[in-house]
Amino acid sequence: MKTLVIVAHPQLENSDVQPFFREAIADFPDVTWHPLTSSFDVLEEQKLLISNDRIIFEFPLYWYSAPALLKQWLDDVFTMKFTTGNRYALAGKELGIVVSTGDKERSFRAGEEEQFTISELMRPYQALAGKARMRYLPVLAVYQFLYLSPDEQQRLMIRYQQYLTNPKFEHFSEQSEWFQEQLRKRIQTNETTAPELEQILNLIQDNQDELDDLQWNLSELKKEEDS
Repeated sequence: MKTLVIVAHPQLENSDVQPFFREAIADFPDVTWHPLTSSFDVLEEQKLLISNDRIIFEFPLYWYSAPALLKQWLDDVFTMKFTTGNRYALAGKELGIVVSTGDKERSFRAGEEEQFTISELMRPYQALAGKARMRYLPVLAVYQFLYLSPDEQQRLMIRYQQYLTNPKFEHFSEQSEWFQEQLRKRIQTNETTAPELEQILNLIQDNQDELDDLQWNLSELKKEEDS
C-alpha cells in the first residue's frame, strides 16, 4: 500500500507537530510527504493522487476547517472531470484526515465549548470521499500536542504510523501484527538492541496467541448458545 500525505500548513516552518510527524514516517519508503505551496501543477498533482492508495489530508484546524491552502488545492485539483465525470479517478482509494488543534479534546463535545466533535466538523471531507467513491477513514485528531508527555507522544507516533501504513489499522489483531513486523525489521537492522527487541516480540506473540485462543473459545460458546 502506498500513502500520500497532503500537508496543508501555511506556516510549516513554525509548526511543532509537523516535524514530529515527518520524522515518524522517515523510515517508511511507501509514504510520500507532500507539503502544499501556493504554486502547483494540477496534472502532476492528479498523477500523484492516482499513484497512491491511501490519501491523507493533514492540517491544523483553522476556524473549524482546514487552512485556505488546502481549499485552493482541492478546488483546482479535484475537478469534476477528474473526480467524477466518466473517470472517477480516485474510486476505491482511501481518504484520511489528520487534524491538529491547540484546544482540549473535551472541548469538542456536545454541550462543551466547541459544541461539535472533530468528526462532525470534518463532514465535508466525508462528503467529498463519498462523491469521489473513496473509502473515508476515521479522523485522527491531535489535541494540544505541546502538552503531551513523552509517553503520550510515543503512543501518538505509533498511531500515526499505523494510520498511514497499516491497511487495517482499525482492527486490534492487525495492529498487533503491524507492530510485530516493525519489531522484526528493527531486529534485522540493529544488532545492539536486537536481544531486547526479540524479548518484546516474543512477549507480544505469546499474548496474541492467548488472545486468539480466547476469541476462538468465545466463538465456540456463542455457537453452542445459538444452537
